[in-house]
Amino acid sequence: MNNEKIFITGGSGFIGINLIDLLIDNNYTILNFDKEKPRKNSHVQFWHQGNLLEKSDIESALNEFKPDIVIHLAARTDTLSNVLADYIDNTQGTENLIRCLEAIDYVSRVIITSTQYVYKSDDVPLPTSDTDYSPHTIYGQSKVITEQLTRESKLKCCWTIVRPSNIWGPWHLRYPVQLWKIIDKGLYIHPCSHPVIRTYGYVKNITYQLLKIVQADTSVVANQTYYLGDIPIDSYDWLNAISKNLTGKEIRRVPSFLFTIPAAVGDVLLKFGIPSPLYTARFKNMIEDYPAPTDKTVNLFGVSNLSLDDNIEETVKWIKSEGKEFFDYWKNK
Repeated sequence: MNNEKIFITGGSGFIGINLIDLLIDNNYTILNFDKEKPRKNSHVQFWHQGNLLEKSDIESALNEFKPDIVIHLAARTDTLSNVLADYIDNTQGTENLIRCLEAIDYVSRVIITSTQYVYKSDDVPLPTSDTDYSPHTIYGQSKVITEQLTRESKLKCCWTIVRPSNIWGPWHLRYPVQLWKIIDKGLYIHPCSHPVIRTYGYVKNITYQLLKIVQADTSVVANQTYYLGDIPIDSYDWLNAISKNLTGKEIRRVPSFLFTIPAAVGDVLLKFGIPSPLYTARFKNMIEDYPAPTDKTVNLFGVSNLSLDDNIEETVKWIKSEGKEFFDYWKNK
């Protein structure tokens, strides 16, 4: 029996659900500190309702549970706002957690979750150091602040920063109603013929990496930054594997210039408040490389689920079974 206790913030979310399942399998004692009730009914027993914006909530939960390890997942993770104050959970929430952790001495290590979005550059694809920042979204900027708060803290314990890449898999609630739905309908067309190198992370691989960081010697992980995810691949390979699983067909590829006018039309529609599946920012995102240096993490900690096809099959099975209650489109598939 594992005697270590792990305090997770944001355990009701996508990564949190998968992480809690893995930690249960490894016999950890868990407390999920989250303002939202878990979507997975079997996880309600681990839930402590609390808000990171209320320091008293954090203090009382920590002092009652007295964890050995803290994994900070809670965050607003969308890129929909250009206002930094809208990401207060990532900035003030993280600061509140760190201040509470600075005041106690029973926590041995803390893992702080950031994002790949703290750095993106067309000129220099990969950062030159852990503090080489170039966020391209306000969400990314909020996570730069998360990292700076961690690095400048007076934490008495071992801390590690992790930067998830583009994570997918069971319990992801956006992909099934957007990208995967479009692919299933046969409507997705790949807007370029050249490779677009991106980093994806199957959620069970990145939770496995988190577990290995928890279990690693502090000399390996103290004051370190690790990207979470699989090895970068051509985005077409990932999308095509999804299509072959869902439809039995390969995705068509067309030259990029054919998308420029539809993307411009989408920009106009958005200005008038009309939703559009394609606009310039999304089109640009589809044809740009965005690799993350996950090789360091994979070499040290590995992955648990190697097969892309098997991971897609597992995700599709979840969408059509346990997950279908969340998606009208998939209920009768």
